[in-house]
Amino acid sequence: LVSRDAAVAKPAMFVHASPRSLYARAALAEIMRTMSFALREEAALEIALLGKKPPEMEAILAEPANRLAMNEALSAFAGFIRSR
Repeated sequence: LVSRDAAVAKPAMFVHASPRSLYARAALAEIMRTMSFALREEAALEIALLGKKPPEMEAILAEPANRLAMNEALSAFAGFIRSR
């Protein structure tokens, strides 16, 4: 990917399943910016799912607050894509 233009100006956002590894997130964001992704960092979504079993994940993702967060993040990302 780095040697080609496949990523140039492609919209991307982060979706995190864990609140950990802030340094890794920053490093990944820097790599994606270097590759010229159109990175919408403000639309990042984080829902703590690490270490959960599928039924637990399903329950967490079904919570109204998390459904709202997912909807808002995806709506913001869609707006970002449309504005380009």
